[in-house]
Amino acid sequence: MIVSVTKIELRSYSKLIAFFRFNAQIIKELESTPCQKHQVTGSWNLKVWYTMTLWENEKELTDFYRQGTHLMAMKASKAFSSAIQSRRVAGDALLGWKEAKALFSS
Repeated sequence: MIVSVTKIELRSYSKLIAFFRFNAQIIKELESTPCQKHQVTGSWNLKVWYTMTLWENEKELTDFYRQGTHLMAMKASKAFSSAIQSRRVAGDALLGWKEAKALFSS
């Protein structure tokens, strides 16, 4: 199985609405996919957000992120995000947030 963790840094607080709009639609779409689990958390200042999903295999993951609202969000991300990073790790369960965030430290 694959755990996908994404770190999204917003350009400004005015971009929160755009992020929340896309995120809500993406979560709704996740519920009709083979995604096993998903979580979202934000930083204390609400400018950095992390998403985490658990997939059976790479094909399911790429099929999801290359279509629908997720694809639209990736195309629009330059307007609301100053940086987006993703990491994938093998695992049978979602990581703890401390471990997931540490993936971006190195």
